[in-house]
Amino acid sequence: MRRGRSLGDDAEDDERVTDGYPRRPWALMAACLVLVVLATVLWVKWGGARRDAIRLERELTRVYKEAEDLRLQAALAQERITRLEREIRALHAERERLTKPPEDRPKAAAKSQPARKQR
Repeated sequence: MRRGRSLGDDAEDDERVTDGYPRRPWALMAACLVLVVLATVLWVKWGGARRDAIRLERELTRVYKEAEDLRLQAALAQERITRLEREIRALHAERERLTKPPEDRPKAAAKSQPARKQR
């Protein structure tokens, strides 16, 4: 008899023993098998999720790089537009100056020399 157990408990132990062998804990074995199956399924799913995460991270990096390239192209295009607009304004001003009659044109000498201050 084990410590802390009564005679009635020993009788129950005797019922569990058949033919000299103790009864197997089928519920515990089934729970272990279920645990193994769950662990395997989770391991496989985790591997797939990890591969997907790596793939998505690479794709996100590629998308960010493409976005940065597009931003750079847009900035360069904007600079080019600004430069061309300045050139067009300068050409229009030059054409206006050249198309004016000679009497309306300011004298070139007056333009090149600053006005003198009187003393």
